[in-house]
Amino acid sequence: MSPNTLAAHPCFKTLDPESCRILDRHCIWLRTSAGAWVVGQTADDRDVYFVMTGRLRAVLHGVRQDLIFNDMEAGSFFGDLAALDGGPRSLSVFAVNDSLVAKMPCAVFVETVFTHRPLGEAVVAALVARNRAMTRRVGELGALDVRSRVHAELLRLARPDREDPRRAIIHSPPNQSELASRINTRRETVSREINAMEREGLIERRRGAIVITDALRLSARLEAVVTA
Repeated sequence: MSPNTLAAHPCFKTLDPESCRILDRHCIWLRTSAGAWVVGQTADDRDVYFVMTGRLRAVLHGVRQDLIFNDMEAGSFFGDLAALDGGPRSLSVFAVNDSLVAKMPCAVFVETVFTHRPLGEAVVAALVARNRAMTRRVGELGALDVRSRVHAELLRLARPDREDPRRAIIHSPPNQSELASRINTRRETVSREINAMEREGLIERRRGAIVITDALRLSARLEAVVTA
């Protein structure tokens, strides 16, 4: 299915074709190059953005450094909070790679949320997931030292290795500056901890990937710190 229609987005998969075509005409379709900003946290618009292709990243601008909140793949959406409560943007978003985004006017989004149940359910699910993620991250920042925060973030980014159930792999891992921005610390600190993990045999660095050699062991170590 062509990504140039909302019918290709999971939030609208149950909407009939004619309704999708009507919504398509209301949207502005943005092709965004890698590195380009899509929206700033000081923007005063209330539009909602549906990610059709590519990957975008939400960040909070800080005095010392930007804090990375999350990456959004195709099938995601953002801007719903501003559309629902009329408040200002809370984060800035830029394209990690070339992306296609459907920009839907606030009024159209709000009306569709209340008339198309799957979209309403997707919005509620997204709000719950964000709240859980925020609670978890705030807890980690308050309770964990930097070493444990590095461990937690690597586990969060990793996916199981099909060839070895003990291992987990981070494909195209963030660089050390990006990892530092995810856990609110300095790049030099992340570098020191990554090197220590490699010396201990907890991880292996390969071209284009980081392998967690024993994910269960690392998870158990993190759990012991959390419950201590």
